[in-house]
Amino acid sequence: MPKGSITEDDREFVETWENISTSGNDIIKLDRRGDEVHELITGRRNFMITTEERLITEDRILNESDNPFRNGSFRPVTVPDSVNIESNPNALSDEEIGSILVSSQRAWDEWMTVIDSPSTLQRMIDIADQGDLDISLKRYKAVQDRLGDVKPKTQITQKDRAQYESMGRSSAPSSRGGEARTKAAAARAS
Repeated sequence: MPKGSITEDDREFVETWENISTSGNDIIKLDRRGDEVHELITGRRNFMITTEERLITEDRILNESDNPFRNGSFRPVTVPDSVNIESNPNALSDEEIGSILVSSQRAWDEWMTVIDSPSTLQRMIDIADQGDLDISLKRYKAVQDRLGDVKPKTQITQKDRAQYESMGRSSAPSSRGGEARTKAAAARAS
């Protein structure tokens, strides 16, 4: 199937996905007339979407890393065979994550280079925290370190920095009238 083409099967197959992200993600659904309707998916819940709607949604996403269907924000529940761990390494079930946490060292090293979703790595930490699995502290810290590497850094930029810095300083009034008004206001206050 050439990229960008939608088949009749895509229009009819209804997929089920689970939102496992703490943030909200917008998907595009089609109403009966074929008009696009946006739906915000929030909270940990399952939702249904046709393959056609998923492909349209994925086509509109500018950065591949922001695609919730591929970055681990949405976990596949019922999907076509084309969506699998090879095509989407971040689409792991809780059971699969558990088996990765206790896998051989070789498999562990391989998985840690492939998994790059902050949501999936956070789920790995959450599953490890449940205490049902016997994992080493070294692996737990490796997941935390990997999460620190792939998680977007929070940047706060301050606009008008020069103006902000000068706000705390007293500046001389620009005219005599301003100085007189300042003295008059101080006299009224006392």
